[in-house]
Amino acid sequence: MDATWEHLARAQVRRRRALGVLAVIAVCLLPWLSSAWPETGWVNEGLEWVGLALLILAIFGRCACMLYLGGRKGADLVAEGPYSISRNPLYVFSILAVFGMGLQTASLVIGLVLAAVASLIFNWIVSEEEVLLRQVFGASYDAYCKRTPRFLPKLSLWQSPQHVTVDLQGVWKTVRDALPYFLSIPVFEAIEVAQQAGWVHVYFFLY
Repeated sequence: MDATWEHLARAQVRRRRALGVLAVIAVCLLPWLSSAWPETGWVNEGLEWVGLALLILAIFGRCACMLYLGGRKGADLVAEGPYSISRNPLYVFSILAVFGMGLQTASLVIGLVLAAVASLIFNWIVSEEEVLLRQVFGASYDAYCKRTPRFLPKLSLWQSPQHVTVDLQGVWKTVRDALPYFLSIPVFEAIEVAQQAGWVHVYFFLY
């Protein structure tokens, strides 16, 4: 069991590194890409606002997940609240955040591509986590997997106790870790300014 925990810990480190590499690649490539929608048009502005809304939703959603975890992650099989409709709601909200960050470019294609790559990374780490969870919780986890989707939430499955134990430190850590999501706004705005000033040449325009 200890070896499994160590393997999962190493996998989580690789996950964070993979997401970091994705962020670096995006920042390096995006100066050469731009939205095909007119800058002053409602579609351009609308995509950016939708992206911002997704970032806010992602932060609130991740905090809601931490409310139900209550410091129990790894100790109990949490199957209440967000975890009653999706086995990995934290990762679902993280994917939404990546999609929201991509939409700050006002390109739906860029947002979808970034979200798709993030989904592949999270799908891989979930496979690693499921090995450990089956070893720890056995048949109860198998039953949980049968009734609850891996990612895409099934709202009709929602169930929640009247009271939950809140880990305030965990919630605050979740907020603190999620705040860098908003860095995508000034970063992509700076890229847009550089493009308009002619400091970088745009090779591809994407819708």
